[in-house]
Amino acid sequence: MPYIPTAEMATLAPEVKSEPALALDGGADGLALVRRLVAAAPALLEPGGALVLEIGAGQAAATAELLGAAAFSDIRTRRDLGGIDRVVSGVKP
Repeated sequence: MPYIPTAEMATLAPEVKSEPALALDGGADGLALVRRLVAAAPALLEPGGALVLEIGAGQAAATAELLGAAAFSDIRTRRDLGGIDRVVSGVKP
């Protein structure tokens, strides 16, 4: 999922830069697609369905806040093997 802030795109390692920008560039704060998914998910999920989002380093709190504002419950953050908050999920009531 594209979650890299636009301003950081130029600083990426060469092997990452070889990926299409569409797959990496998450807008000004890296959360453009997250906002779209959180906004669309309630209409697409059944009650009890979960939205699970992979996020960039430092984006967990903002993502959890977006899920909370959209009335998701049971919001959780999971770390990757490097100890970085990497996945945030919420459940549609």
